[in-house]
Amino acid sequence: MKNLLTFLLVLISHTAFGQENKHPIIDIHLHAYETIQPGIPASWAGEMEAQALTSSEDATKHLQQVLSQMNKNNIVLALTSSTSLNAIKTWKQAEPDAFIGGIQTNDKGLPIVSPDSLKLLKDQGVIEVFGELGFQYFGLSPDDPRIDPYYKVAEKNNIPVCLHTGLGPPGGPHSFAPEFRTTLGKPTLFEPVLVKHPKLKAFLAHAGWPFISETIAMMYIYPELYVDIGVLTWALPKKVYYSALKELMDAGFGKRIMFGTDQMMWPEAIDIAVQTVRNTPFLSEEEKRHILYNNAARFLELDEETIAKHHE
Repeated sequence: MKNLLTFLLVLISHTAFGQENKHPIIDIHLHAYETIQPGIPASWAGEMEAQALTSSEDATKHLQQVLSQMNKNNIVLALTSSTSLNAIKTWKQAEPDAFIGGIQTNDKGLPIVSPDSLKLLKDQGVIEVFGELGFQYFGLSPDDPRIDPYYKVAEKNNIPVCLHTGLGPPGGPHSFAPEFRTTLGKPTLFEPVLVKHPKLKAFLAHAGWPFISETIAMMYIYPELYVDIGVLTWALPKKVYYSALKELMDAGFGKRIMFGTDQMMWPEAIDIAVQTVRNTPFLSEEEKRHILYNNAARFLELDEETIAKHHE
């Protein structure tokens, strides 16, 4: 009798897991590379399981590992940003329906293309998003006058903007990002941009953590502003992630929070991120579906045909 009960519980568990796995997921925050420095550990991650992750040895292997993780977790679409147009094109060629492209900043902190090229690349279908914009790493504020022409193009052509906010790797200012300043990650620094460009479609990467109160204020005042929870799900202790997400949920923003992995060089972080959201104890199944798929589908304005295909 005991063995039968155990069998039934396992069967129910596996069935529930299988059904959960069939739900499509959109990853709104992923990164592509043309070249990868091998052997980089995720040593700055807060979770012990994430600290053990290592990078791939080359870009081709990295892409294949990412695709494997996406398939495992039924991630049907991913916003894949890069400092390399070649990397964006390579990833889109590998799986045309799985990736949408986004452009990042160059080694000076400015976008890798001109404002006119931004529109052209959008028209050509090479990129769909302006970002992730990591101005903070270069000592720049998001309202830097040099970026305004890009915001104008993005607003006029309905190109979503993804702004890096909040956190960065520990020790960054003393290693790879000497101009990085914590205060430049405050979400309220984006407010002048939203005031000047009221029709701009935008979301805050990392939900502005640890400045969650600023994020809440911004989302309250600007009803079209979304956030993603990229990296919070695997680079922070779970209690910290829970606290940040619960604040956003309690503030009433459950339909403007998007799932993102912020998977950089460690493909297995994708699985950790997905499982973290699926196992968040205070989220209902409906709330999980909004975060894992529905909110991003709405933000990206996916058509009914695409959404139906994702649910096949």
